Amino acid sequence: MAPLTITRRDVGPVVVLALDGRLKFDEDGDLLLREQVAAAVASGDHNILLDLQGVHQMDSGGVGTLVAVYLHVAKRGGKLKLMAPSERVRRVLHMTHLEEAFEIFETEADALRTFDGGSALGARPGSDPAQPARS
Repeated sequence: MAPLTITRRDVGPVVVLALDGRLKFDEDGDLLLREQVAAAVASGDHNILLDLQGVHQMDSGGVGTLVAVYLHVAKRGGKLKLMAPSERVRRVLHMTHLEEAFEIFETEADALRTFDGGSALGARPGSDPAQPARS
């Protein structure tokens, strides 16, 4: 059994990559994720959402891979965001202080509204769910 599988879905202007399994260095999962993200960006897709709810184990190499793909997308003018990290993944992101660096969402709908073109996906015009309401 492969340590990590990735399923791609296109939702409007966003590529959703659903990860399932272990994201660990030297188990080919890290390489698979890098290749999938690079292929998406190379084909012109610059809005990428990583669905992490199926990732049940992640080591420091997996963390490094998340950072590497984030930087790859950002350097090419795109956005990469995270969705629904499992409790274990959330703990790793917290310990490494990366939950402050990544935009992390609990639901796909919330995440999709924050990408460019999000109003076509149901966001209210002029609203930015990533920003707190001002009073």
